[in-house]
Amino acid sequence: MTPWLQRLLIALALWLASFSLVMCAQRDVGIARDETVYMGHGSKYARWWLDLLGGKGSMASEKAITAHFGGRGPTDNNREHPPLMKTMFGLSEIVLHDRLDVASEVSGYRAPTAAMFAWLVVVAFLWAADVFGLATGIIAGLLTLCLPRAFFHAGLACFDAPIATLWFATIYAYWRGLRSVPWAIGAGVLWGCALATKHNALLLPFALAPHFLWVFVRRLVAGRKVELVWVVVPSMMFYGPLVLIALWPWLWFDTVDHVRDWLRFHMNHVHYNFEYLGENWNAPPFPWHVALVTTLLTVPAATLVAGATGVAAWVQRARDAVQRARGGEGDEGGGDDTAPGLLLALSAAVAMGPFFLGSTPIFGAEKHWAAAIPSLCIAAAVGTVWAARSAAAAVAERWPDLADRAPWLEVAAIAVGGALVVGAAALETVHAQPHALSSYNAIAGGAPGGADLGMNRQFWGESARGVLPFLRTRAPAAGAASKPVYSHDASPAWGIYLRDGLLPRTMPDSGREEGGVASSRLAIVVHELHFNRHDYMIWNAYGTLQPVFVLRVDGVPVVSVYQRRDQ
Repeated sequence: MTPWLQRLLIALALWLASFSLVMCAQRDVGIARDETVYMGHGSKYARWWLDLLGGKGSMASEKAITAHFGGRGPTDNNREHPPLMKTMFGLSEIVLHDRLDVASEVSGYRAPTAAMFAWLVVVAFLWAADVFGLATGIIAGLLTLCLPRAFFHAGLACFDAPIATLWFATIYAYWRGLRSVPWAIGAGVLWGCALATKHNALLLPFALAPHFLWVFVRRLVAGRKVELVWVVVPSMMFYGPLVLIALWPWLWFDTVDHVRDWLRFHMNHVHYNFEYLGENWNAPPFPWHVALVTTLLTVPAATLVAGATGVAAWVQRARDAVQRARGGEGDEGGGDDTAPGLLLALSAAVAMGPFFLGSTPIFGAEKHWAAAIPSLCIAAAVGTVWAARSAAAAVAERWPDLADRAPWLEVAAIAVGGALVVGAAALETVHAQPHALSSYNAIAGGAPGGADLGMNRQFWGESARGVLPFLRTRAPAAGAASKPVYSHDASPAWGIYLRDGLLPRTMPDSGREEGGVASSRLAIVVHELHFNRHDYMIWNAYGTLQPVFVLRVDGVPVVSVYQRRDQ
């Protein structure tokens, strides 16, 4: 079997495994409130494209485009977010649910995100395998898959997993594009897709520009050809904006004004409430260390330790290469002047960078800098393989009789080391589902430790899905009056739960705030620090402080259910 075919088969296996696992796991995950917006507009966008491609000429008019993609208000038709993934959500639901009936409505919307995350796993595998070898690549791909928070986001009809994938795929294609014209063009196309997914992609040049200058200067000083290096720059500058405009019909007219409106919205983004280290934050300045501490407490501990080992090994390798170059034994990096390690480090730094400023909204926690984590997973794979090889070498040195079997010792050590690190990460990932936003790693002390540290227990209201089985036990008998439920942060998804049969239609949403509590017979509270006032409203209206059911994650209260005394 050729190396190319071997990698292709491994990549295919990783993609299929990742996609299948996410699609199975997401069935138990509640609907995040943002998903309801993206699902609705995604269907609207998809039908517009289908009508346009079906020959309905009026769809290309400014009036029709505005009615589907734009509007005067800053959030009309969800124009504040680019449309690529929303369109994919809509098309997927139409194909998988409406036409083929092979997935539920919600799963149909979520499938594109799962597919994109599976590509992230593949890209991490390919990049690590290209630079460090097949074993490192496989471990890197599996560690990317086994990230509790990333795996959770991979099952939502949202943008966070897709932008992480397209960000990482863009920098990988750029790196390959330093030596290949087709890859350089691909980098531009991928950046355009990233821009059409989420505004985070606007930060990518801050990672690519310093790396490009580093490579260019190194080649220039070494007297090597630099013509091919330049190809990637015009490619990205041309194809990136072109793809963005092509995929976003709202930019087909008044392009400059509409781009300005899009960017202005995010430059002045609202600051939602978010708990961090025991305090509720809803306005800057935010702590500069949010990204570092949150990553330290949510990425599996084994991955973090292996990542630190990998960074140390990486740095030592670079130092050794420099010394060899100075001694006339070869140039730095053993001949590879594309500096992949530097590019991975810049990618992670730029993805996290805005959160060190103290002004960037932090309400989404780790999902906002998800593009940084694959770099850590590759470093962890490097550390795992380095430690395994070091252990194998030590055994061979300690027992000379085993020297002839050194290659097999190394293979065995890598297999055992990889299984331990990946297995530990996999256990954390499995344990965290379906309430991964409430999970924290062993460094934090698990979910209880995270709660004790005052870290956010959840957001988006998705955890309310976990109390639906209990609510069904309190459903009204046939012919009895309805029992409206104060659904709190789950209200945007309540209609979908009713439509999907997860609740009887005799348990509708009762409304918002005091009016909703007053007209309800049952009430839920999704526990976040700034939601405490909802408990007080319910206690006052229901005449009781005692919930009838509490959803817990490892003992930590996540959602409480109250019932009126007279029910």
